[in-house]
Amino acid sequence: KFPILVKPLKEEASYGISQASFVETDEQFKERVLFIHTSHDCAAIAEEYIAGRELYVSVIGNHKLDVYPIRELVFKEVPPDEPKIATYRAKWDAEYRKRWGLQYQFAEGLDPAQIKAIAQTCKRIYRILTIDGYARIDLRVTPQNEIYFIEANPNPHLAADEDFAQSALKAGLAYPQLIERIL
Repeated sequence: KFPILVKPLKEEASYGISQASFVETDEQFKERVLFIHTSHDCAAIAEEYIAGRELYVSVIGNHKLDVYPIRELVFKEVPPDEPKIATYRAKWDAEYRKRWGLQYQFAEGLDPAQIKAIAQTCKRIYRILTIDGYARIDLRVTPQNEIYFIEANPNPHLAADEDFAQSALKAGLAYPQLIERIL
């Protein structure tokens, strides 16, 4: 149901996702799908837009899974009535992030029961998708604390200043040890 996000099916790192990906009518939907078909030469996928917090949960392991502290993309300067979307520019354009007050940080204000529910949900997703090694699970949590699975990233960005490594560090695992554990 509308509103929805229309994205390229086979792109990564939010490539092909922009504010225009947020559509509210059949006509906008048709236009965006056509744009993706022609500009990305691939199929499109549509998903219901979930308003709420954008959370990133790092999971590591094969049999015993560890969940590292939760990260969040915070939309500080985006007006309340505008959709909050992790677009390509939101992820990769420093000036864009600065202008809209987009910040990656550790999630604040989650109570212990909610953190436990998020961790259990992410472990279940990880196992259902038969992921091995490590992954980042992207979620939306609504103002009513409903957890929605957005996507799994079985090969997330591993640079020392990115979410996965930052979460591991906060959990007590320094970057060299994180890479060694993954290997």
